[in-house]
Order: sequence, then structure tokens, then C-alpha cells
Amino acid sequence: MRMSPAKLVGVLAIGGALLTSTACGPLSSLAGGDKDAACKNIRSELSSVQSKIASPNMSNPGASSAANAQVFRETATKIRSEGQKAGGDVETAAGKVATDLEGLATMMSNLGSGNTTSPGSSSSSFIRNAAELGRACGYSGS
Repeated sequence: MRMSPAKLVGVLAIGGALLTSTACGPLSSLAGGDKDAACKNIRSELSSVQSKIASPNMSNPGASSAANAQVFRETATKIRSEGQKAGGDVETAAGKVATDLEGLATMMSNLGSGNTTSPGSSSSSFIRNAAELGRACGYSGS
């Protein structure tokens, strides 16, 4: 699948908004201390992604793509780590979201080198996995 940089930025903006609204709902009062803390840290990390993303640099698109790829990789690492602290369904769901973020990082790296093909991850998978993470953290969806 070929994706223009403008379309990619749109997908990322929508995905980021959905992540912060879907995966960051109220935490269950029944969550254990590790789960509660991990979910709060995941929420914080996902909420901060948009502020870390570099605007497209038309004179040097490779630089902004590389910087954004690094943001997604670092976020994936932090989310995976927090998921491991929580264990169980949070760990599983956090791992899926981290894998999706790593796929976005690969896509950004590819864009920076002029390769506009997608590595296979889709925004629908990303949204589905973020919703799963939200449920694992106690978000009811209402």
C-alpha cells in the first residue's frame, strides 16, 4: 500500500487522538497497584506522543521522518515496559500497541528514505489494539 506523507500525517493525528481518547479512559478501582500505575504511565506516554512529533520538514523530509520514527520506537519501548509491570491482559494489549507503534516507526523510516510502501500494519489494527488496551486498563467504553 502506498501512502502519501500528507495522508500518513492525517492517519497519525487521528490515531493519536483515538489512542488518547480510547486507551486512556478511567481506570478501574479494582485494578491492583502495579496495574493502576502501569496504566497511568501508559496513558501519560500516549498522551505525550502528539507533542513530540516533529512537523513535516519539506526541505529535509528525511530528518523529520527519522525523528518521528525515533519517537514511536521510544514510546513503544516504554509502553511495552509498563505493560510488563502490570502483567496479564494489560501486558498482552500493551505489547500489541507497542508492535503497532514499531510498525509506524518503520513506516516513518521508510518515508525518510523515499520508500512510501507500508510495512503491513494498518490504522484499523492500531485502533483495535488501543481499544483492547483501554479495556485491559479498566475503560468501559461508556
